[in-house]
Amino acid sequence: MKTFDDTGIFELVDEAPEAPEPPRRARQAVAVLVAAALVVAAGVAWLLLARTSDDTAAAPMTVALLEREAQPTDELLADVVDETSIDPTTSRFAVRTTAGQHYAAKRWDGGLCLVVVPEGDAARAVCTAPSPTATVTLLGEDSSQVRLGADDAPAPDAAEGWRSAGTNVWVLDAPAAG
Repeated sequence: MKTFDDTGIFELVDEAPEAPEPPRRARQAVAVLVAAALVVAAGVAWLLLARTSDDTAAAPMTVALLEREAQPTDELLADVVDETSIDPTTSRFAVRTTAGQHYAAKRWDGGLCLVVVPEGDAARAVCTAPSPTATVTLLGEDSSQVRLGADDAPAPDAAEGWRSAGTNVWVLDAPAAG
């Protein structure tokens, strides 16, 4: 018959096992994740505050030329609309120069646009973000210029040769040759 010596068994039972210490790497990973979450939360809060302050501070852009009732002469051809990405319901004839017919319009995002439709050539457009003082200028091949401005935009300097061509529109004729 075999006998076992049970001395020392109770010493092992009496000792309470200690919880293993979490590895240092796991604590660092948790700290990094918490820091990243705080940075993301701060960024989202900053964006929301900036968006709110921009919306309340921005004045609406008004352009009297675009607010008049549409006429048949204001309609642009479908291919011009496709090329320029403007909202066709906003186009208004502005002026005719040696460079072609010029139209005021808005993009779908509300930006102010000036479109020139030259005879026998592709239409060109220049647009800017909506602003109470927005202006856009197109340069013709003969160096003439047409400028479209919002109602609160400063008029170009008449001393430089600019002349009014209607509501919100100014023309600078091409320099004399020679």
